Amino acid sequence: MSGSPCAGQSESPLAELERILGCHWKNIEDAHRRTEDTLQQLSKILEGKPGPDTSVIVHGSLGRYECTQGSDLDWTFLVDGEANAGVQDIFIEIKKALFGEARFVELGLQKPGGEGTFGALAFSQPIVLFIGGEDDSNSNTTRRVLLLLEALPVGERRLAFDRVRKNILKRYIDEDRRLLEKKQDNESRRWVPLFLLNDFARYWRTMAVDFAYKQFDRGNDGYALRNIKSGLSRKLLFASGLLACFWCDPIISKNESQEISKQSLIHCLSTFLSLTPLERIALFFTTHLRVSESKFLRENAKDLFCSYDAFLGILNDSDKRNRLKKLMQEEEESDEIFREAWKTRKVFRKAIQDMFLGNESPLRNFSIERGVF
Repeated sequence: MSGSPCAGQSESPLAELERILGCHWKNIEDAHRRTEDTLQQLSKILEGKPGPDTSVIVHGSLGRYECTQGSDLDWTFLVDGEANAGVQDIFIEIKKALFGEARFVELGLQKPGGEGTFGALAFSQPIVLFIGGEDDSNSNTTRRVLLLLEALPVGERRLAFDRVRKNILKRYIDEDRRLLEKKQDNESRRWVPLFLLNDFARYWRTMAVDFAYKQFDRGNDGYALRNIKSGLSRKLLFASGLLACFWCDPIISKNESQEISKQSLIHCLSTFLSLTPLERIALFFTTHLRVSESKFLRENAKDLFCSYDAFLGILNDSDKRNRLKKLMQEEEESDEIFREAWKTRKVFRKAIQDMFLGNESPLRNFSIERGVF
């Protein structure tokens, strides 16, 4: 399986974890390959279109390298520069290029939802500067957090994307006043960036509230599919963000040479977040399984990745996906496809809980002390 290896690694964390566990997650591999093909085709459609100081960003399943049949094209036109009339013209040109050609239909993608968060023009200033407060709308929070957790630039113009991500991380780390401080000799140093962790947690709760709002706004339309996704891909996203914060601590990353500086933490986060959410989780397991023969970690990793692989298999089956999109809430208990998906969700939920809160998990104390209280 191809992937995005960290510096110094010859294979992706997913490929290494497959080898360690003796597993093969075909649906994850197929989704990764489909994403690669789709991104290449989107790059051709957008060739020469984005202007200077801009990037076209994809989110959602494409941003996670989990593209399946019927995935949405969640995208943003990111501007890291001055606002002018020419920017709007470029945005309209890109929108026409994406949705006005037959090639888009051939990709098997769906248009983004009608809430307006995606398929939109976004400027870097509010994304970077408005963290918290009344000006930090749900859309602004979503764009900022997703730029860190599930976003990929399409095409050659990625400088705006890279700059904005770096500036977001710099704000979170520079303004975390007690980060890395050690007041007393017997007090441990705080490596975990709580400003960033709390915003990830806020976004996770926003997604949960948004699920209830969409049920109120849309009724049964797509309810069952959103329900399954909320317990799998949405939960994976938050888990990978929480893990990114814990990864800053050498106890978790096993990086004994970690420098005690905020610049070093920014680099650590940037490198870790350049991986896909599944790769981040896989890197945690491979790192700890290299130094431990823990049966708990092996079984935990198998349950987590096998259930997620089954989830992607359901999404990539057009009949099952369409059934879940159209399923009425009162039909759930008697529907075979929903029961299959719900069972997969339950296994994944238990695996995520064990990963962070299991008695033998290296993350247990971090989750209790930093993630809960």
